[in-house]
Amino acid sequence: MSAVRDDLHAELHAERGFSSSEIWRAAEARLDWPIERGLNTAHECADRWARDRARLAMIVRHPDGSSDRWTYAELARTSSRLASAWKAAGLVRGDRVASLVNQQVEAFIGALAAWRSGMVYVPLFVGFGTDALVQRLNGAQPAAVVVDYRYRHQLADALPLLTVDPQIYTVAGQAGRGLVKGDRSLWAEIDGHAPDFGMVETAPSDPATLIYTSGTTGAAKGCIQPHSMILTIQPFIRHTWAFTPDDMFFTGAAPGWSYGLYTTGAGPMSLGIPRVVYSGDFDPAAWLRIFDEEQVTYIAAAPSALRRLVPLAQRRGISSSIRGATSAGEPLDAPLAQAWMELTGSMIQDGYGQSESAMVLANLADPKKPDMPGALTVVPGFDIALVDSEGVEQESQGVLALRNPEYQGATGYLNRDDLWKARWRGDLFLTGDVVRRDDDGRYCFVGRDDDLIVTSGYNVGPSEVESLILAHPGVAEVAVVAAPDPARGSVVRAVIVLNGTVDRQQVANEVTVNVRDNLGRHAYPKIIDYVEELPRTDSGKIKRNELRQQTAGVRQ
Repeated sequence: MSAVRDDLHAELHAERGFSSSEIWRAAEARLDWPIERGLNTAHECADRWARDRARLAMIVRHPDGSSDRWTYAELARTSSRLASAWKAAGLVRGDRVASLVNQQVEAFIGALAAWRSGMVYVPLFVGFGTDALVQRLNGAQPAAVVVDYRYRHQLADALPLLTVDPQIYTVAGQAGRGLVKGDRSLWAEIDGHAPDFGMVETAPSDPATLIYTSGTTGAAKGCIQPHSMILTIQPFIRHTWAFTPDDMFFTGAAPGWSYGLYTTGAGPMSLGIPRVVYSGDFDPAAWLRIFDEEQVTYIAAAPSALRRLVPLAQRRGISSSIRGATSAGEPLDAPLAQAWMELTGSMIQDGYGQSESAMVLANLADPKKPDMPGALTVVPGFDIALVDSEGVEQESQGVLALRNPEYQGATGYLNRDDLWKARWRGDLFLTGDVVRRDDDGRYCFVGRDDDLIVTSGYNVGPSEVESLILAHPGVAEVAVVAAPDPARGSVVRAVIVLNGTVDRQQVANEVTVNVRDNLGRHAYPKIIDYVEELPRTDSGKIKRNELRQQTAGVRQ
């Protein structure tokens, strides 16, 4: 271990003796601006590091083997140009800008431009179908949408159903591919404006991002993340990944979700850490090649991706530069953790968080006790409790709650103060997730209290899927639950009661297509079972636990 890493670990161990308040004062002291002046995410993630004009921020590797390298100075100037273009187009502070792009630099140029302008960035997952996009765009009411040409057709399907008429900025392909009449070319707009837009001074509590999270009832909730989110995520990054200036960080997390946008994106950027992303579809061979060619030292990926990567790496080898990896979004199983240890000599560090709370549990770097897969420690800065639904503390298992958080991932839900207030019991914020504390004081995830399904790192709200299935004329009732899957952690399973008017195979085929097209490939039921009736309680509620315990049937 280098002297720099030794010094960092000593510093982290000292911090772990701090009170929560002391942790946050130390985090505030690392900001470039005094917290009393304000906090702007774009300044912390780009402009502060742009003083060193050669400092590398991001490498984008493409399937054809080419790459783009971006310094912090280039990101700062380019996002300033885009902010100037938006100002000229009439966008103002407080407007929302949605973004339907994937692992590409435009995701962060757009976010930085919005944040520096005092606008609110609205990331969208590129796998969303029409219904999911319409729901989120009508909720967010964006003044503009940035869209990559590969997903322009998805936006086109949603536009006739919108209650808002946003300006559209398309990342065009070769020879203007993907541009539709009326669109503005994102890069033409950037190139046509000067980098003269400064930095709006925003308060830590001012909204920076509106990200939609799935629930089990009703529409997806718009989670309001403030500019202080960039500060909230830093203790996790520092104490878990323990980056030094020599690290090269590879992330496979999509920027349409909070984990990809903040935890593995803006968070490392705020600490001046260079990142590598791959712009193509998941390809383990390409990942292994990039690890070697870019001398990647640390990897962030969902367990489902690592499960596909490990067998190939066992045959071909993996770069000796790799010192660690992290996973989140779905359970980390012991066989995968052991296989990775045998392959690299390092463990996969696990983490738990939500858009509403940020990352609050993790395998910390250089732990005092040996780590175990799935057994996590509280991230410094957070005070947690295990409680029942009324907020009464439980001894060893209960709903994970944050006690009087000084900083957390969100300040509320858009236009749903009632739902936000329902998450609180006095000074306790209930995450809705059940965890168990072992005798050593470590925490293990048990399940989601609201039946949210996590598949390949993506969240799926059962009610969204159920509403589409119930729209089929052959379906009388349906319940959607998670079913275990060795590759994805979990998959979506639909248990259907037919009404006898349509053949079951036709129902299966049409339901699969409908959900896939309207919610996304991550959300359609990979398993469909048929029953005469759904198990219910005396009060008529579906016994989802009973369904989850049943053996699943036919995979689609």
